Amino acid sequence: MPARRLPALPVPLLAVLTALLLAGCGGAEPAAGPPPAYDPPTGFAAPTGSLFGGSGSQVFGRDADALPAALVGTAVWATDGGRVVRVDSTGTAVPGPAAPAGAFAAGRPVATDDGGVLVGATATIPGSGTTPPGLRVDLLAFDAATGALRFDVPTVLPWSERPPAVALRVAGVVAGVAVLTASTDAQRTAAGVDLATQRVLWTADGVAVDAVLADGPAGGTALGVATAPGGSRAYADSTVVGLDAVTGLKRFDGEALRDPRITRAGPGLAVVTGRTSATTLAAPSATLRFVDARGGTVRTADVGSSYSAPRCVWDEAATTVCGGDTRVFAVDAGTAAPLWDLPDPAANRVAPRMTTAWHGAVYGTTVNGPVVLDARTGADRDTRPGAAPVLVNAYLGLGAEAGGVAGFGGGAAITPAVR
Repeated sequence: MPARRLPALPVPLLAVLTALLLAGCGGAEPAAGPPPAYDPPTGFAAPTGSLFGGSGSQVFGRDADALPAALVGTAVWATDGGRVVRVDSTGTAVPGPAAPAGAFAAGRPVATDDGGVLVGATATIPGSGTTPPGLRVDLLAFDAATGALRFDVPTVLPWSERPPAVALRVAGVVAGVAVLTASTDAQRTAAGVDLATQRVLWTADGVAVDAVLADGPAGGTALGVATAPGGSRAYADSTVVGLDAVTGLKRFDGEALRDPRITRAGPGLAVVTGRTSATTLAAPSATLRFVDARGGTVRTADVGSSYSAPRCVWDEAATTVCGGDTRVFAVDAGTAAPLWDLPDPAANRVAPRMTTAWHGAVYGTTVNGPVVLDARTGADRDTRPGAAPVLVNAYLGLGAEAGGVAGFGGGAAITPAVR
């Protein structure tokens, strides 16, 4: 017996039934997932957004050291004009983070391993009668996913200034302690904050901490610069010092330098640069040393006769890359052993102007445009990356816009990673 065929439904009715079936099955489109991750990225799309542009910005630099920003997942965290800012790849603000009322946030945010973001802030303590106003520095901890404020740890400083004039630096976290420095040209104080108990463990007046290094499974060193009160770090002789990150007790006194700078060069290695006291305009004498957590010199690099040493960047993996206007070289982040050096006339290769390094890649520019090098060998890795960002992670790059300067009509361009 032949099978009976059901009568065909009119096309309009069929469309209605199909729509109802889809609605009943949850026809809403699933939420878009995160973009592909590239570790490290070697190519970037055209800019999709920007930061620090326009007259409202208080950021006046375009290199990595001057940008108070951090890439955290697919978002950019920053401070600008006292505000804590979180934006997506288009530069659109993502609601959530906000400094407490009366607190002026500044400096680069720092991401933590537990999904947090640390930011420094200052606030005026009101005076009364014959007591002048004071100054408070706060370590703010936000949730990186929601932007909610996890906690606020305050400490009173032994000197006072208007909050917008105070520079803030979260040097990092080691042994469960975050180290924060508040400074002006003439005053500076560092503080160690226990992130588990949310209390201030120590303060060190007259010291600005630039970097923290691990030293054993439960210890660490806060490497900083001690300058006499009233003295300018850029011009007065200052001393490189090491403090125990947990107790704040001094571990060592290092050399005296003018304009000393300390940069993390690996888990237990730092770069110390500056000018010796013998430096004059006619006879420049810059120095660059790699030191360990105990202050011992691991290696001294030859920087020739120059007034300022190259800027060094740890790629957060195995390599530290140092670069200036005419030279770029790399060392191992554990031993400071030399790896490669450019320019190389014999190979007909010039030195790029390095912008940053991350996870085995070095980013920079030459007369040919942006370029990406292999951090371990110095070989060209990509000759057309599309951008030379100063901050990089697996999703984004953040770099200078093609025109203008941040704070003067330009800003920092956000460029998504595409390969």
